[in-house]
Amino acid sequence: MTLRKRILALFEDSAFRAPVLKLLSGNGIAFVIAYLAQIVLLRLYPDEFWGIADYVTAWVSILAPVASLRYEDALMLPQDRRKSAHAYLLTVSSVMVFCSVLLLVLSTSDSAMSFFANKGGQWMLILPMALMANRLAKITELWLSRQEAFGRISAAQVTQAGSMVGVRLISGFIKPGPGALVWGFVVGFALSFVSMSRKTVVTLRASFSGRPSWTEIKAVARRYRRFPLFTMPAAMISGLITRLPILFIPEIFGMAVLGQYSRGFSILFVPLSLLAASIAQVFFVRAVEAHRDGGLAAFTGNVHARLVLMAFWPTAVLMVAGGDIFATLFGEDWRPGATYLSYVAPWILLTVVASPLTRLFDVLERQRLELLITVISLIVISSALWLGSRGEDITRLLVYLGVGGALVRLGQIIWLLSLAGCSLGDMVRPYVRYIATGAPLLAIVWGVGMLGLPWLTTLTGAVFGIVFLAVSAFREKLI
Repeated sequence: MTLRKRILALFEDSAFRAPVLKLLSGNGIAFVIAYLAQIVLLRLYPDEFWGIADYVTAWVSILAPVASLRYEDALMLPQDRRKSAHAYLLTVSSVMVFCSVLLLVLSTSDSAMSFFANKGGQWMLILPMALMANRLAKITELWLSRQEAFGRISAAQVTQAGSMVGVRLISGFIKPGPGALVWGFVVGFALSFVSMSRKTVVTLRASFSGRPSWTEIKAVARRYRRFPLFTMPAAMISGLITRLPILFIPEIFGMAVLGQYSRGFSILFVPLSLLAASIAQVFFVRAVEAHRDGGLAAFTGNVHARLVLMAFWPTAVLMVAGGDIFATLFGEDWRPGATYLSYVAPWILLTVVASPLTRLFDVLERQRLELLITVISLIVISSALWLGSRGEDITRLLVYLGVGGALVRLGQIIWLLSLAGCSLGDMVRPYVRYIATGAPLLAIVWGVGMLGLPWLTTLTGAVFGIVFLAVSAFREKLI
């Protein structure tokens, strides 16, 4: 079989690989757009501006589950398409109401704005629009995932990345400011939603087969009330766990340090989370089917191994040579961000691996257990931040945070794989395999870094990343 036929065969597999690859094709283009833009954007906007923008968007992630009450998780579960369509209307309506109330509170409450005076400041007024655009786009992506319109989702992801970067670049060359970074976020997700609207309307009409019914919307709300009761607080706490340092750091260290931390964190977390989100969208659909057919353990174990494979090298190489890579791509001013990242990188890796697997709580309808685990995780992360901040040393804080975060995510992964029926060997084997494959390559990258040539270290890390993926894929007969 020729290479061309092998590549086409990957996309013709309709079970799991093809939908993921379709989504990753869009995510891949979005990733390239975003990363190439970062090379310019991090030179246009200082770390303090990034700190303000990341503070605002952190609240989007924290409030996202509250806005929708997590009813979007009900889109995949009913076999009846009409019920699923009513769940979509219920979720969108919840978002619209919540964001309207939030805008009213922020625009009329002096106490609310005074709380954000030294952090997000006036830019917090954009939060309701940012939240609405983000939620409408992501909920619609999930709806189209049920329709298996993965090509449309992929195109929307490219639209989102391109428009966000465009706004930020144009504003950066004219008059850079934190508002441009926030507005870029809003415009990106708003245009992503618009690009999916036509397909959404067509599929909703076909699913309703008539008029939508308020009575049926209420019935869906009652049937899936476990989502707002258990999944919503669990998801909010989960989002808070990841973003809590962004809310905490400005209180002690200021917005410039936050900018260094949040950009370093995002350089690794954002592309890996895009990858995880693509897998999660398909995993949710296929896991429901696998559970019905009795093949959930094997399916989950395979997805877990692939997540570890894709997240391992970017995390490991930034821990070993992040300073040189950041200095080469973004400038010497951003070297501290790489140092901060190295302390929390294992936490990021395990978060990316765990994120798609958390859909198992919904598949198995174990939302109460999910809430318990996330509450325990929040307690551990909050304790790590409190203990780490006692010396007012950012290094100490991030070390405590990295260790605490890695432990809670590792525990979550073990618990999820156990729920799916995976064995201990299935849990451990991927980590051992990829560490053994990557360690010699990482040692060479570290040695090259000792030469004091950041560009050469960066080039070596990129080349060896391709080697690592090729060797791993060949061994596991993915190629």
